[in-house]
Amino acid sequence: MDFEYTAQDAKGKRVTAQLKADSISVLVGLLKNQGLLPLQVKKIAAQKNGVQKSSFFQPKIKLKDLVVFTRQLSSAINAGLLLTEALETIRSDLENRHLGNVLNAILNHIRAGSSFSGALMKYPKIFSGSFVAIVKAGEESGNLGRTLTDLADYLEDTERLVRKVRNATHYPIFLVIFCIIVVSLIVFLVIPKFQLIFAQFKFKLPLLTRIVVWISEAAIKNIHWFILFLAASSSLFAFLLKIPRIRLSFDRSKLRIFVIGKIIKKVWITRFSRTLSILISGGVGLVTALPISSEVASNLYLRNIVEDIKNNVIAGNALSNSFKNQKIFPGMFVKMIQVGEKTGKLSEMLKRNAEHYEKELEDIIDAFTALVEPVLIVFIGGIVGIVVVAFYLPIFKISQLIK
Repeated sequence: MDFEYTAQDAKGKRVTAQLKADSISVLVGLLKNQGLLPLQVKKIAAQKNGVQKSSFFQPKIKLKDLVVFTRQLSSAINAGLLLTEALETIRSDLENRHLGNVLNAILNHIRAGSSFSGALMKYPKIFSGSFVAIVKAGEESGNLGRTLTDLADYLEDTERLVRKVRNATHYPIFLVIFCIIVVSLIVFLVIPKFQLIFAQFKFKLPLLTRIVVWISEAAIKNIHWFILFLAASSSLFAFLLKIPRIRLSFDRSKLRIFVIGKIIKKVWITRFSRTLSILISGGVGLVTALPISSEVASNLYLRNIVEDIKNNVIAGNALSNSFKNQKIFPGMFVKMIQVGEKTGKLSEMLKRNAEHYEKELEDIIDAFTALVEPVLIVFIGGIVGIVVVAFYLPIFKISQLIK
Protein backbone atom coordinates (compact mmCIF):
# COMPACT_ATOMS: atom_id res chain seq x y z
CA MET A 1 0.00 0.00 0.00
CA ASP A 2 1.04 3.59 -0.60
CA PHE A 3 0.88 6.28 2.06
CA GLU A 4 1.46 9.99 2.26
CA TYR A 5 2.92 11.09 5.56
CA THR A 6 3.95 14.22 7.41
CA ALA A 7 6.77 13.71 9.91
CA GLN A 8 9.14 15.77 12.00
CA ASP A 9 12.90 15.22 12.02
CA ALA A 10 15.33 15.66 14.92
CA LYS A 11 15.76 19.38 14.12
CA GLY A 12 12.03 20.00 14.25
CA LYS A 13 11.66 20.35 10.49
CA ARG A 14 8.47 18.93 8.97
CA VAL A 15 8.76 16.57 6.01
CA THR A 16 5.88 15.53 3.73
CA ALA A 17 6.47 12.62 1.36
CA GLN A 18 5.13 9.30 0.05
CA LEU A 19 6.23 5.78 0.99
CA LYS A 20 5.12 2.22 0.25
CA ALA A 21 4.51 -0.09 3.22
CA ASP A 22 2.42 -3.15 4.08
CA SER A 23 0.51 -1.28 6.79
CA ILE A 24 0.46 1.95 8.80
CA SER A 25 2.30 0.28 11.69
CA VAL A 26 5.09 -0.87 9.36
CA LEU A 27 5.30 2.64 7.92
CA VAL A 28 5.57 4.18 11.39
CA GLY A 29 8.38 1.75 12.19
CA LEU A 30 10.27 2.72 9.03
CA LEU A 31 9.93 6.39 9.82
CA LYS A 32 11.14 5.95 13.39
CA ASN A 33 14.17 4.03 12.10
CA GLN A 34 14.97 7.08 9.99
CA GLY A 35 14.76 9.33 13.04
CA LEU A 36 11.40 10.81 12.01
CA LEU A 37 8.39 11.38 14.25
CA PRO A 38 5.14 10.63 12.35
CA LEU A 39 2.57 13.43 12.67
CA GLN A 40 0.03 12.45 10.01
CA VAL A 41 -0.36 9.38 7.79
CA LYS A 42 -2.98 8.77 5.09
CA LYS A 43 -3.43 6.14 2.44
CA ILE A 44 -3.23 7.34 -1.17
CA ALA A 45 -4.52 5.96 -4.47
CA ALA A 46 -3.30 2.54 -5.56
CA GLN A 47 -0.23 2.60 -7.74
CA LYS A 48 0.94 0.40 -10.52
CA ASN A 49 4.62 -0.51 -10.79
CA GLY A 50 5.39 2.09 -8.16
CA VAL A 51 4.06 4.94 -10.21
CA GLN A 52 0.74 6.56 -9.51
CA LYS A 53 -1.72 6.11 -12.33
CA SER A 54 -1.49 9.06 -14.64
CA SER A 55 -4.37 11.43 -15.04
CA PHE A 56 -5.37 13.40 -18.11
CA PHE A 57 -3.78 16.57 -16.80
CA GLN A 58 -0.64 14.93 -15.40
CA PRO A 59 2.48 16.03 -17.33
CA LYS A 60 4.30 13.21 -19.09
CA ILE A 61 7.97 12.49 -18.57
CA LYS A 62 9.68 13.00 -21.91
CA LEU A 63 13.13 11.85 -22.96
CA LYS A 64 14.27 15.47 -22.75
CA ASP A 65 13.22 15.60 -19.07
CA LEU A 66 15.21 12.43 -18.41
CA VAL A 67 18.26 13.91 -20.15
CA VAL A 68 18.15 17.04 -17.98
CA PHE A 69 17.65 14.99 -14.79
CA THR A 70 20.56 12.64 -15.54
CA ARG A 71 22.89 15.52 -16.46
CA GLN A 72 22.01 17.42 -13.27
CA LEU A 73 22.42 14.30 -11.14
CA SER A 74 25.82 13.48 -12.65
CA SER A 75 27.01 17.05 -12.04
CA ALA A 76 25.79 16.99 -8.44
CA ILE A 77 27.40 13.61 -7.67
CA ASN A 78 30.69 14.65 -9.28
CA ALA A 79 30.59 17.84 -7.20
CA GLY A 80 30.68 15.74 -4.04
CA LEU A 81 27.03 15.69 -2.96
CA LEU A 82 25.55 12.55 -1.47
CA LEU A 83 23.01 10.77 -3.64
CA THR A 84 20.06 11.70 -1.40
CA GLU A 85 21.22 15.33 -1.22
CA ALA A 86 21.58 15.47 -4.98
CA LEU A 87 18.11 13.99 -5.56
CA GLU A 88 16.52 16.41 -3.07
CA THR A 89 18.22 19.39 -4.74
CA ILE A 90 17.14 18.32 -8.23
CA ARG A 91 13.60 17.53 -7.09
CA SER A 92 13.09 21.04 -5.76
CA ASP A 93 14.15 22.58 -9.10
CA LEU A 94 12.17 20.33 -11.44
CA GLU A 95 9.42 21.86 -13.60
CA ASN A 96 7.87 18.47 -14.36
CA ARG A 97 5.64 17.77 -11.35
CA HIS A 98 5.22 14.07 -12.18
CA LEU A 99 8.98 13.48 -12.32
CA GLY A 100 9.29 15.35 -9.03
CA ASN A 101 6.77 12.97 -7.43
CA VAL A 102 8.68 9.98 -8.79
CA LEU A 103 11.98 11.31 -7.39
CA ASN A 104 10.28 11.83 -4.05
CA ALA A 105 9.19 8.19 -4.02
CA ILE A 106 12.69 7.08 -5.10
CA LEU A 107 14.17 9.02 -2.19
CA ASN A 108 11.82 7.20 0.18
CA HIS A 109 12.86 3.83 -1.23
CA ILE A 110 16.53 4.70 -0.79
CA ARG A 111 15.96 5.86 2.80
CA ALA A 112 14.14 2.61 3.45
CA GLY A 113 17.28 0.69 2.49
CA SER A 114 16.94 0.20 -1.27
CA SER A 115 19.81 0.83 -3.67
CA PHE A 116 19.47 3.60 -6.25
CA SER A 117 19.20 1.12 -9.13
CA GLY A 118 16.72 -0.95 -7.12
CA ALA A 119 14.55 2.13 -6.58
CA LEU A 120 14.71 3.03 -10.28
CA MET A 121 13.70 -0.51 -11.18
CA LYS A 122 10.29 0.08 -9.60
CA TYR A 123 9.51 2.58 -12.39
CA PRO A 124 10.07 0.65 -15.66
CA LYS A 125 7.86 3.00 -17.69
CA ILE A 126 10.21 5.87 -16.90
CA PHE A 127 13.62 4.27 -16.43
CA SER A 128 14.37 1.62 -19.05
CA GLY A 129 16.22 -1.60 -18.39
CA SER A 130 19.38 -0.18 -19.95
CA PHE A 131 19.15 2.94 -17.75
CA VAL A 132 18.86 0.83 -14.59
CA ALA A 133 21.63 -1.56 -15.68
CA ILE A 134 24.05 1.31 -16.32
CA VAL A 135 23.28 2.88 -12.93
CA LYS A 136 23.73 -0.51 -11.24
CA ALA A 137 27.10 -0.92 -12.95
CA GLY A 138 28.14 2.50 -11.64
CA GLU A 139 27.08 1.58 -8.11
CA GLU A 140 28.98 -1.71 -8.16
CA SER A 141 32.13 -0.12 -9.59
CA GLY A 142 32.03 2.67 -7.00
CA ASN A 143 32.13 5.35 -9.70
CA LEU A 144 28.51 6.40 -10.01
CA GLY A 145 29.37 9.98 -10.98
CA ARG A 146 31.38 9.05 -14.08
CA THR A 147 28.82 6.43 -15.08
CA LEU A 148 26.00 8.98 -14.84
CA THR A 149 28.03 11.38 -17.00
CA ASP A 150 28.38 8.69 -19.67
CA LEU A 151 24.69 7.90 -19.31
CA ALA A 152 23.76 11.58 -19.74
CA ASP A 153 25.88 11.73 -22.93
CA TYR A 154 24.16 8.59 -24.19
CA LEU A 155 20.68 9.97 -23.49
CA GLU A 156 21.55 13.26 -25.18
CA ASP A 157 22.72 11.38 -28.28
CA THR A 158 19.53 9.33 -28.26
CA GLU A 159 17.34 12.41 -27.80
CA ARG A 160 19.14 14.15 -30.66
CA LEU A 161 18.61 11.12 -32.93
CA VAL A 162 14.90 10.94 -32.06
CA ARG A 163 14.56 14.68 -32.68
CA LYS A 164 16.20 14.38 -36.11
CA VAL A 165 13.82 11.64 -37.19
CA ARG A 166 10.82 13.53 -35.80
CA ASN A 167 11.77 16.82 -37.45
CA ALA A 168 12.35 15.09 -40.78
CA THR A 169 8.83 13.64 -40.75
CA HIS A 170 7.00 16.80 -39.70
CA TYR A 171 6.64 18.31 -43.18
CA PRO A 172 5.62 15.07 -44.96
CA ILE A 173 3.01 14.41 -42.25
CA PHE A 174 1.72 17.97 -42.66
CA LEU A 175 1.42 17.42 -46.43
CA VAL A 176 -0.47 14.14 -45.93
CA ILE A 177 -2.94 15.80 -43.53
CA PHE A 178 -3.32 18.76 -45.89
CA CYS A 179 -3.93 16.35 -48.77
CA ILE A 180 -6.67 14.54 -46.81
CA ILE A 181 -8.34 17.85 -45.92
CA VAL A 182 -8.25 19.11 -49.52
CA VAL A 183 -9.65 15.88 -50.95
CA SER A 184 -12.39 15.78 -48.30
CA LEU A 185 -13.45 19.37 -49.02
CA ILE A 186 -13.58 18.66 -52.74
CA VAL A 187 -15.52 15.39 -52.38
CA PHE A 188 -18.01 16.46 -49.70
CA LEU A 189 -18.50 20.18 -50.40
CA VAL A 190 -17.30 21.37 -53.80
CA ILE A 191 -18.52 18.56 -56.06
CA PRO A 192 -22.09 18.39 -54.61
CA LYS A 193 -22.58 22.14 -55.18
CA PHE A 194 -21.48 21.91 -58.80
CA GLN A 195 -23.69 18.86 -59.23
CA LEU A 196 -26.76 20.90 -58.20
CA ILE A 197 -25.87 23.54 -60.77
CA PHE A 198 -25.45 21.00 -63.60
CA ALA A 199 -28.71 19.28 -62.64
CA GLN A 200 -30.60 22.41 -63.77
CA PHE A 201 -29.44 21.84 -67.35
CA LYS A 202 -30.85 18.92 -69.31
CA PHE A 203 -27.78 17.52 -71.03
CA LYS A 204 -25.50 14.55 -70.57
CA LEU A 205 -22.41 15.31 -68.54
CA PRO A 206 -18.97 14.40 -69.93
CA LEU A 207 -17.54 11.02 -68.85
CA LEU A 208 -14.86 12.52 -66.58
CA THR A 209 -17.46 14.69 -64.84
CA ARG A 210 -19.78 11.70 -64.34
CA ILE A 211 -16.94 9.68 -62.80
CA VAL A 212 -16.05 12.49 -60.38
CA VAL A 213 -19.71 12.98 -59.41
CA TRP A 214 -20.15 9.23 -58.89
CA ILE A 215 -17.13 9.10 -56.58
CA SER A 216 -18.51 12.00 -54.56
CA GLU A 217 -21.99 10.47 -54.26
CA ALA A 218 -20.58 7.08 -53.27
CA ALA A 219 -18.36 8.67 -50.62
CA ILE A 220 -21.23 10.70 -49.12
CA LYS A 221 -23.63 7.74 -49.04
CA ASN A 222 -21.14 5.25 -47.61
CA ILE A 223 -19.00 7.41 -45.30
CA HIS A 224 -20.50 5.78 -42.19
CA TRP A 225 -19.72 2.30 -43.53
CA PHE A 226 -16.19 3.42 -44.36
CA ILE A 227 -15.66 4.72 -40.82
CA LEU A 228 -17.09 1.49 -39.39
CA PHE A 229 -14.81 -0.54 -41.65
CA LEU A 230 -11.76 1.44 -40.51
CA ALA A 231 -12.67 0.97 -36.84
CA ALA A 232 -13.26 -2.78 -37.27
CA SER A 233 -10.08 -3.22 -39.30
CA SER A 234 -8.01 -1.34 -36.74
CA SER A 235 -9.41 -3.44 -33.89
CA LEU A 236 -8.81 -6.68 -35.78
CA PHE A 237 -5.29 -5.59 -36.72
CA ALA A 238 -4.46 -4.72 -33.10
CA PHE A 239 -5.80 -8.11 -31.97
CA LEU A 240 -3.79 -10.02 -34.58
CA LEU A 241 -0.58 -8.22 -33.59
CA LYS A 242 -0.92 -9.75 -30.12
CA ILE A 243 -0.26 -13.16 -31.68
CA PRO A 244 3.56 -13.61 -31.59
CA ARG A 245 3.83 -15.35 -34.97
CA ILE A 246 1.83 -12.65 -36.76
CA ARG A 247 3.65 -9.88 -34.90
CA LEU A 248 6.99 -11.38 -35.94
CA SER A 249 5.95 -11.53 -39.61
CA PHE A 250 4.62 -7.96 -39.51
CA ASP A 251 7.77 -6.58 -37.85
CA ARG A 252 9.94 -8.37 -40.39
CA SER A 253 7.88 -7.03 -43.30
CA LYS A 254 8.32 -3.45 -42.03
CA LEU A 255 12.04 -3.75 -42.69
CA ARG A 256 11.34 -4.44 -46.39
CA ILE A 257 9.35 -1.25 -47.03
CA PHE A 258 11.03 1.06 -49.53
CA VAL A 259 13.21 3.64 -47.72
CA ILE A 260 11.17 3.24 -44.50
CA GLY A 261 12.79 -0.14 -43.88
CA LYS A 262 16.27 1.37 -44.24
CA ILE A 263 15.42 4.13 -41.79
CA ILE A 264 14.14 1.60 -39.21
CA LYS A 265 17.31 -0.50 -39.60
CA LYS A 266 19.70 2.46 -39.29
CA VAL A 267 17.87 3.87 -36.27
CA TRP A 268 17.99 0.50 -34.56
CA ILE A 269 21.65 -0.21 -35.36
CA THR A 270 22.60 3.26 -34.12
CA ARG A 271 20.71 3.01 -30.82
CA PHE A 272 21.64 -0.65 -30.29
CA SER A 273 25.36 0.06 -30.81
CA ARG A 274 25.33 3.09 -28.54
CA THR A 275 23.46 1.26 -25.77
CA LEU A 276 25.69 -1.82 -25.96
CA SER A 277 28.78 0.42 -25.93
CA ILE A 278 27.89 2.25 -22.73
CA LEU A 279 26.78 -0.97 -20.98
CA ILE A 280 30.08 -2.69 -21.76
CA SER A 281 32.12 0.37 -20.76
CA GLY A 282 30.15 0.43 -17.49
CA GLY A 283 31.23 -3.13 -16.67
CA VAL A 284 28.05 -5.00 -17.65
CA GLY A 285 28.79 -8.48 -19.01
CA LEU A 286 28.21 -9.07 -22.72
CA VAL A 287 25.61 -11.80 -22.21
CA THR A 288 23.65 -9.47 -19.92
CA ALA A 289 24.21 -6.34 -22.03
CA LEU A 290 22.93 -7.82 -25.31
CA PRO A 291 19.27 -8.44 -24.29
CA ILE A 292 19.20 -5.11 -22.41
CA SER A 293 20.40 -3.33 -25.56
CA SER A 294 17.64 -4.97 -27.60
CA GLU A 295 15.06 -3.05 -25.54
CA VAL A 296 15.70 0.04 -27.68
CA ALA A 297 13.50 -1.59 -30.34
CA SER A 298 9.87 -2.61 -30.08
CA ASN A 299 10.39 -4.70 -33.24
CA LEU A 300 10.06 -8.37 -32.27
CA TYR A 301 12.10 -9.54 -35.27
CA LEU A 302 15.06 -7.36 -34.27
CA ARG A 303 14.81 -8.53 -30.66
CA ASN A 304 14.94 -12.15 -31.82
CA ILE A 305 18.10 -11.36 -33.77
CA VAL A 306 19.79 -10.12 -30.59
CA GLU A 307 18.58 -13.21 -28.75
CA ASP A 308 20.24 -15.41 -31.41
CA ILE A 309 23.46 -13.39 -31.05
CA LYS A 310 23.39 -13.86 -27.27
CA ASN A 311 22.89 -17.61 -27.62
CA ASN A 312 25.83 -17.81 -30.04
CA VAL A 313 28.05 -15.91 -27.61
CA ILE A 314 27.00 -18.24 -24.77
CA ALA A 315 27.87 -21.19 -27.02
CA GLY A 316 31.43 -19.83 -27.28
CA ASN A 317 31.34 -17.99 -30.61
CA ALA A 318 33.02 -14.64 -31.07
CA LEU A 319 30.73 -11.62 -31.02
CA SER A 320 31.84 -10.53 -34.49
CA ASN A 321 31.01 -13.97 -35.94
CA SER A 322 27.61 -13.86 -34.25
CA PHE A 323 26.93 -10.48 -35.89
CA LYS A 324 28.22 -11.78 -39.22
CA ASN A 325 25.62 -14.56 -39.24
CA GLN A 326 22.85 -11.94 -39.17
CA LYS A 327 22.29 -10.34 -42.58
CA ILE A 328 20.88 -7.14 -41.07
CA PHE A 329 24.34 -5.97 -39.97
CA PRO A 330 26.47 -4.38 -42.73
CA GLY A 331 29.97 -5.70 -43.44
CA MET A 332 31.60 -2.51 -42.12
CA PHE A 333 29.78 -2.97 -38.81
CA VAL A 334 31.13 -6.53 -38.42
CA LYS A 335 34.69 -5.46 -39.30
CA MET A 336 34.62 -2.73 -36.66
CA ILE A 337 33.49 -5.30 -34.09
CA GLN A 338 36.34 -7.60 -35.13
CA VAL A 339 38.83 -4.77 -34.62
CA GLY A 340 37.32 -4.02 -31.22
CA GLU A 341 37.65 -7.64 -30.12
CA LYS A 342 41.27 -7.88 -31.24
CA THR A 343 42.35 -4.58 -29.67
CA GLY A 344 40.24 -4.86 -26.53
CA LYS A 345 38.36 -1.68 -27.46
CA LEU A 346 34.96 -3.17 -28.21
CA SER A 347 33.07 -0.37 -26.47
CA GLU A 348 34.90 2.29 -28.48
CA MET A 349 34.28 0.49 -31.79
CA LEU A 350 30.58 0.16 -30.98
CA LYS A 351 30.45 3.89 -30.30
CA ARG A 352 32.15 4.62 -33.62
CA ASN A 353 29.66 2.35 -35.36
CA ALA A 354 26.81 4.33 -33.81
CA GLU A 355 28.29 7.64 -34.98
CA HIS A 356 28.92 6.30 -38.50
CA TYR A 357 25.43 4.92 -39.01
CA GLU A 358 23.85 8.01 -37.51
CA LYS A 359 25.45 10.03 -40.32
CA GLU A 360 24.17 7.51 -42.86
CA LEU A 361 20.72 7.82 -41.29
CA GLU A 362 20.75 11.59 -41.79
CA ASP A 363 21.51 11.11 -45.50
CA ILE A 364 18.68 8.58 -45.89
CA ILE A 365 16.20 10.85 -44.09
CA ASP A 366 17.19 13.82 -46.26
CA ALA A 367 16.74 11.72 -49.41
CA PHE A 368 13.39 10.39 -48.19
CA THR A 369 12.12 13.88 -47.39
CA ALA A 370 13.29 15.16 -50.78
CA LEU A 371 11.38 12.30 -52.45
CA VAL A 372 8.13 12.45 -50.47
CA GLU A 373 7.52 16.21 -50.62
CA PRO A 374 7.27 16.57 -54.44
CA VAL A 375 5.28 13.33 -54.74
CA LEU A 376 2.63 14.57 -52.31
CA ILE A 377 2.53 18.02 -53.90
CA VAL A 378 2.07 16.48 -57.36
CA PHE A 379 -0.64 14.18 -55.97
CA ILE A 380 -2.59 17.07 -54.46
CA GLY A 381 -2.16 19.12 -57.62
CA GLY A 382 -3.29 16.16 -59.73
CA ILE A 383 -6.53 15.71 -57.79
CA VAL A 384 -7.32 19.42 -57.91
CA GLY A 385 -6.49 19.48 -61.62
CA ILE A 386 -8.80 16.54 -62.41
CA VAL A 387 -11.69 18.17 -60.55
CA VAL A 388 -11.10 21.50 -62.31
CA VAL A 389 -11.07 19.84 -65.73
CA ALA A 390 -14.10 17.67 -64.85
CA PHE A 391 -16.19 20.77 -64.06
CA TYR A 392 -14.73 23.00 -66.74
CA LEU A 393 -15.95 20.65 -69.48
CA PRO A 394 -19.70 20.96 -68.64
CA ILE A 395 -19.32 24.70 -68.00
CA PHE A 396 -17.83 25.04 -71.48
CA LYS A 397 -20.75 22.99 -72.89
CA ILE A 398 -23.29 25.19 -71.04
CA SER A 399 -21.73 28.32 -72.52
CA GLN A 400 -22.09 26.80 -76.01
CA LEU A 401 -25.77 25.99 -75.38
CA ILE A 402 -26.45 29.54 -74.21
CA LYS A 403 -24.91 30.92 -77.42
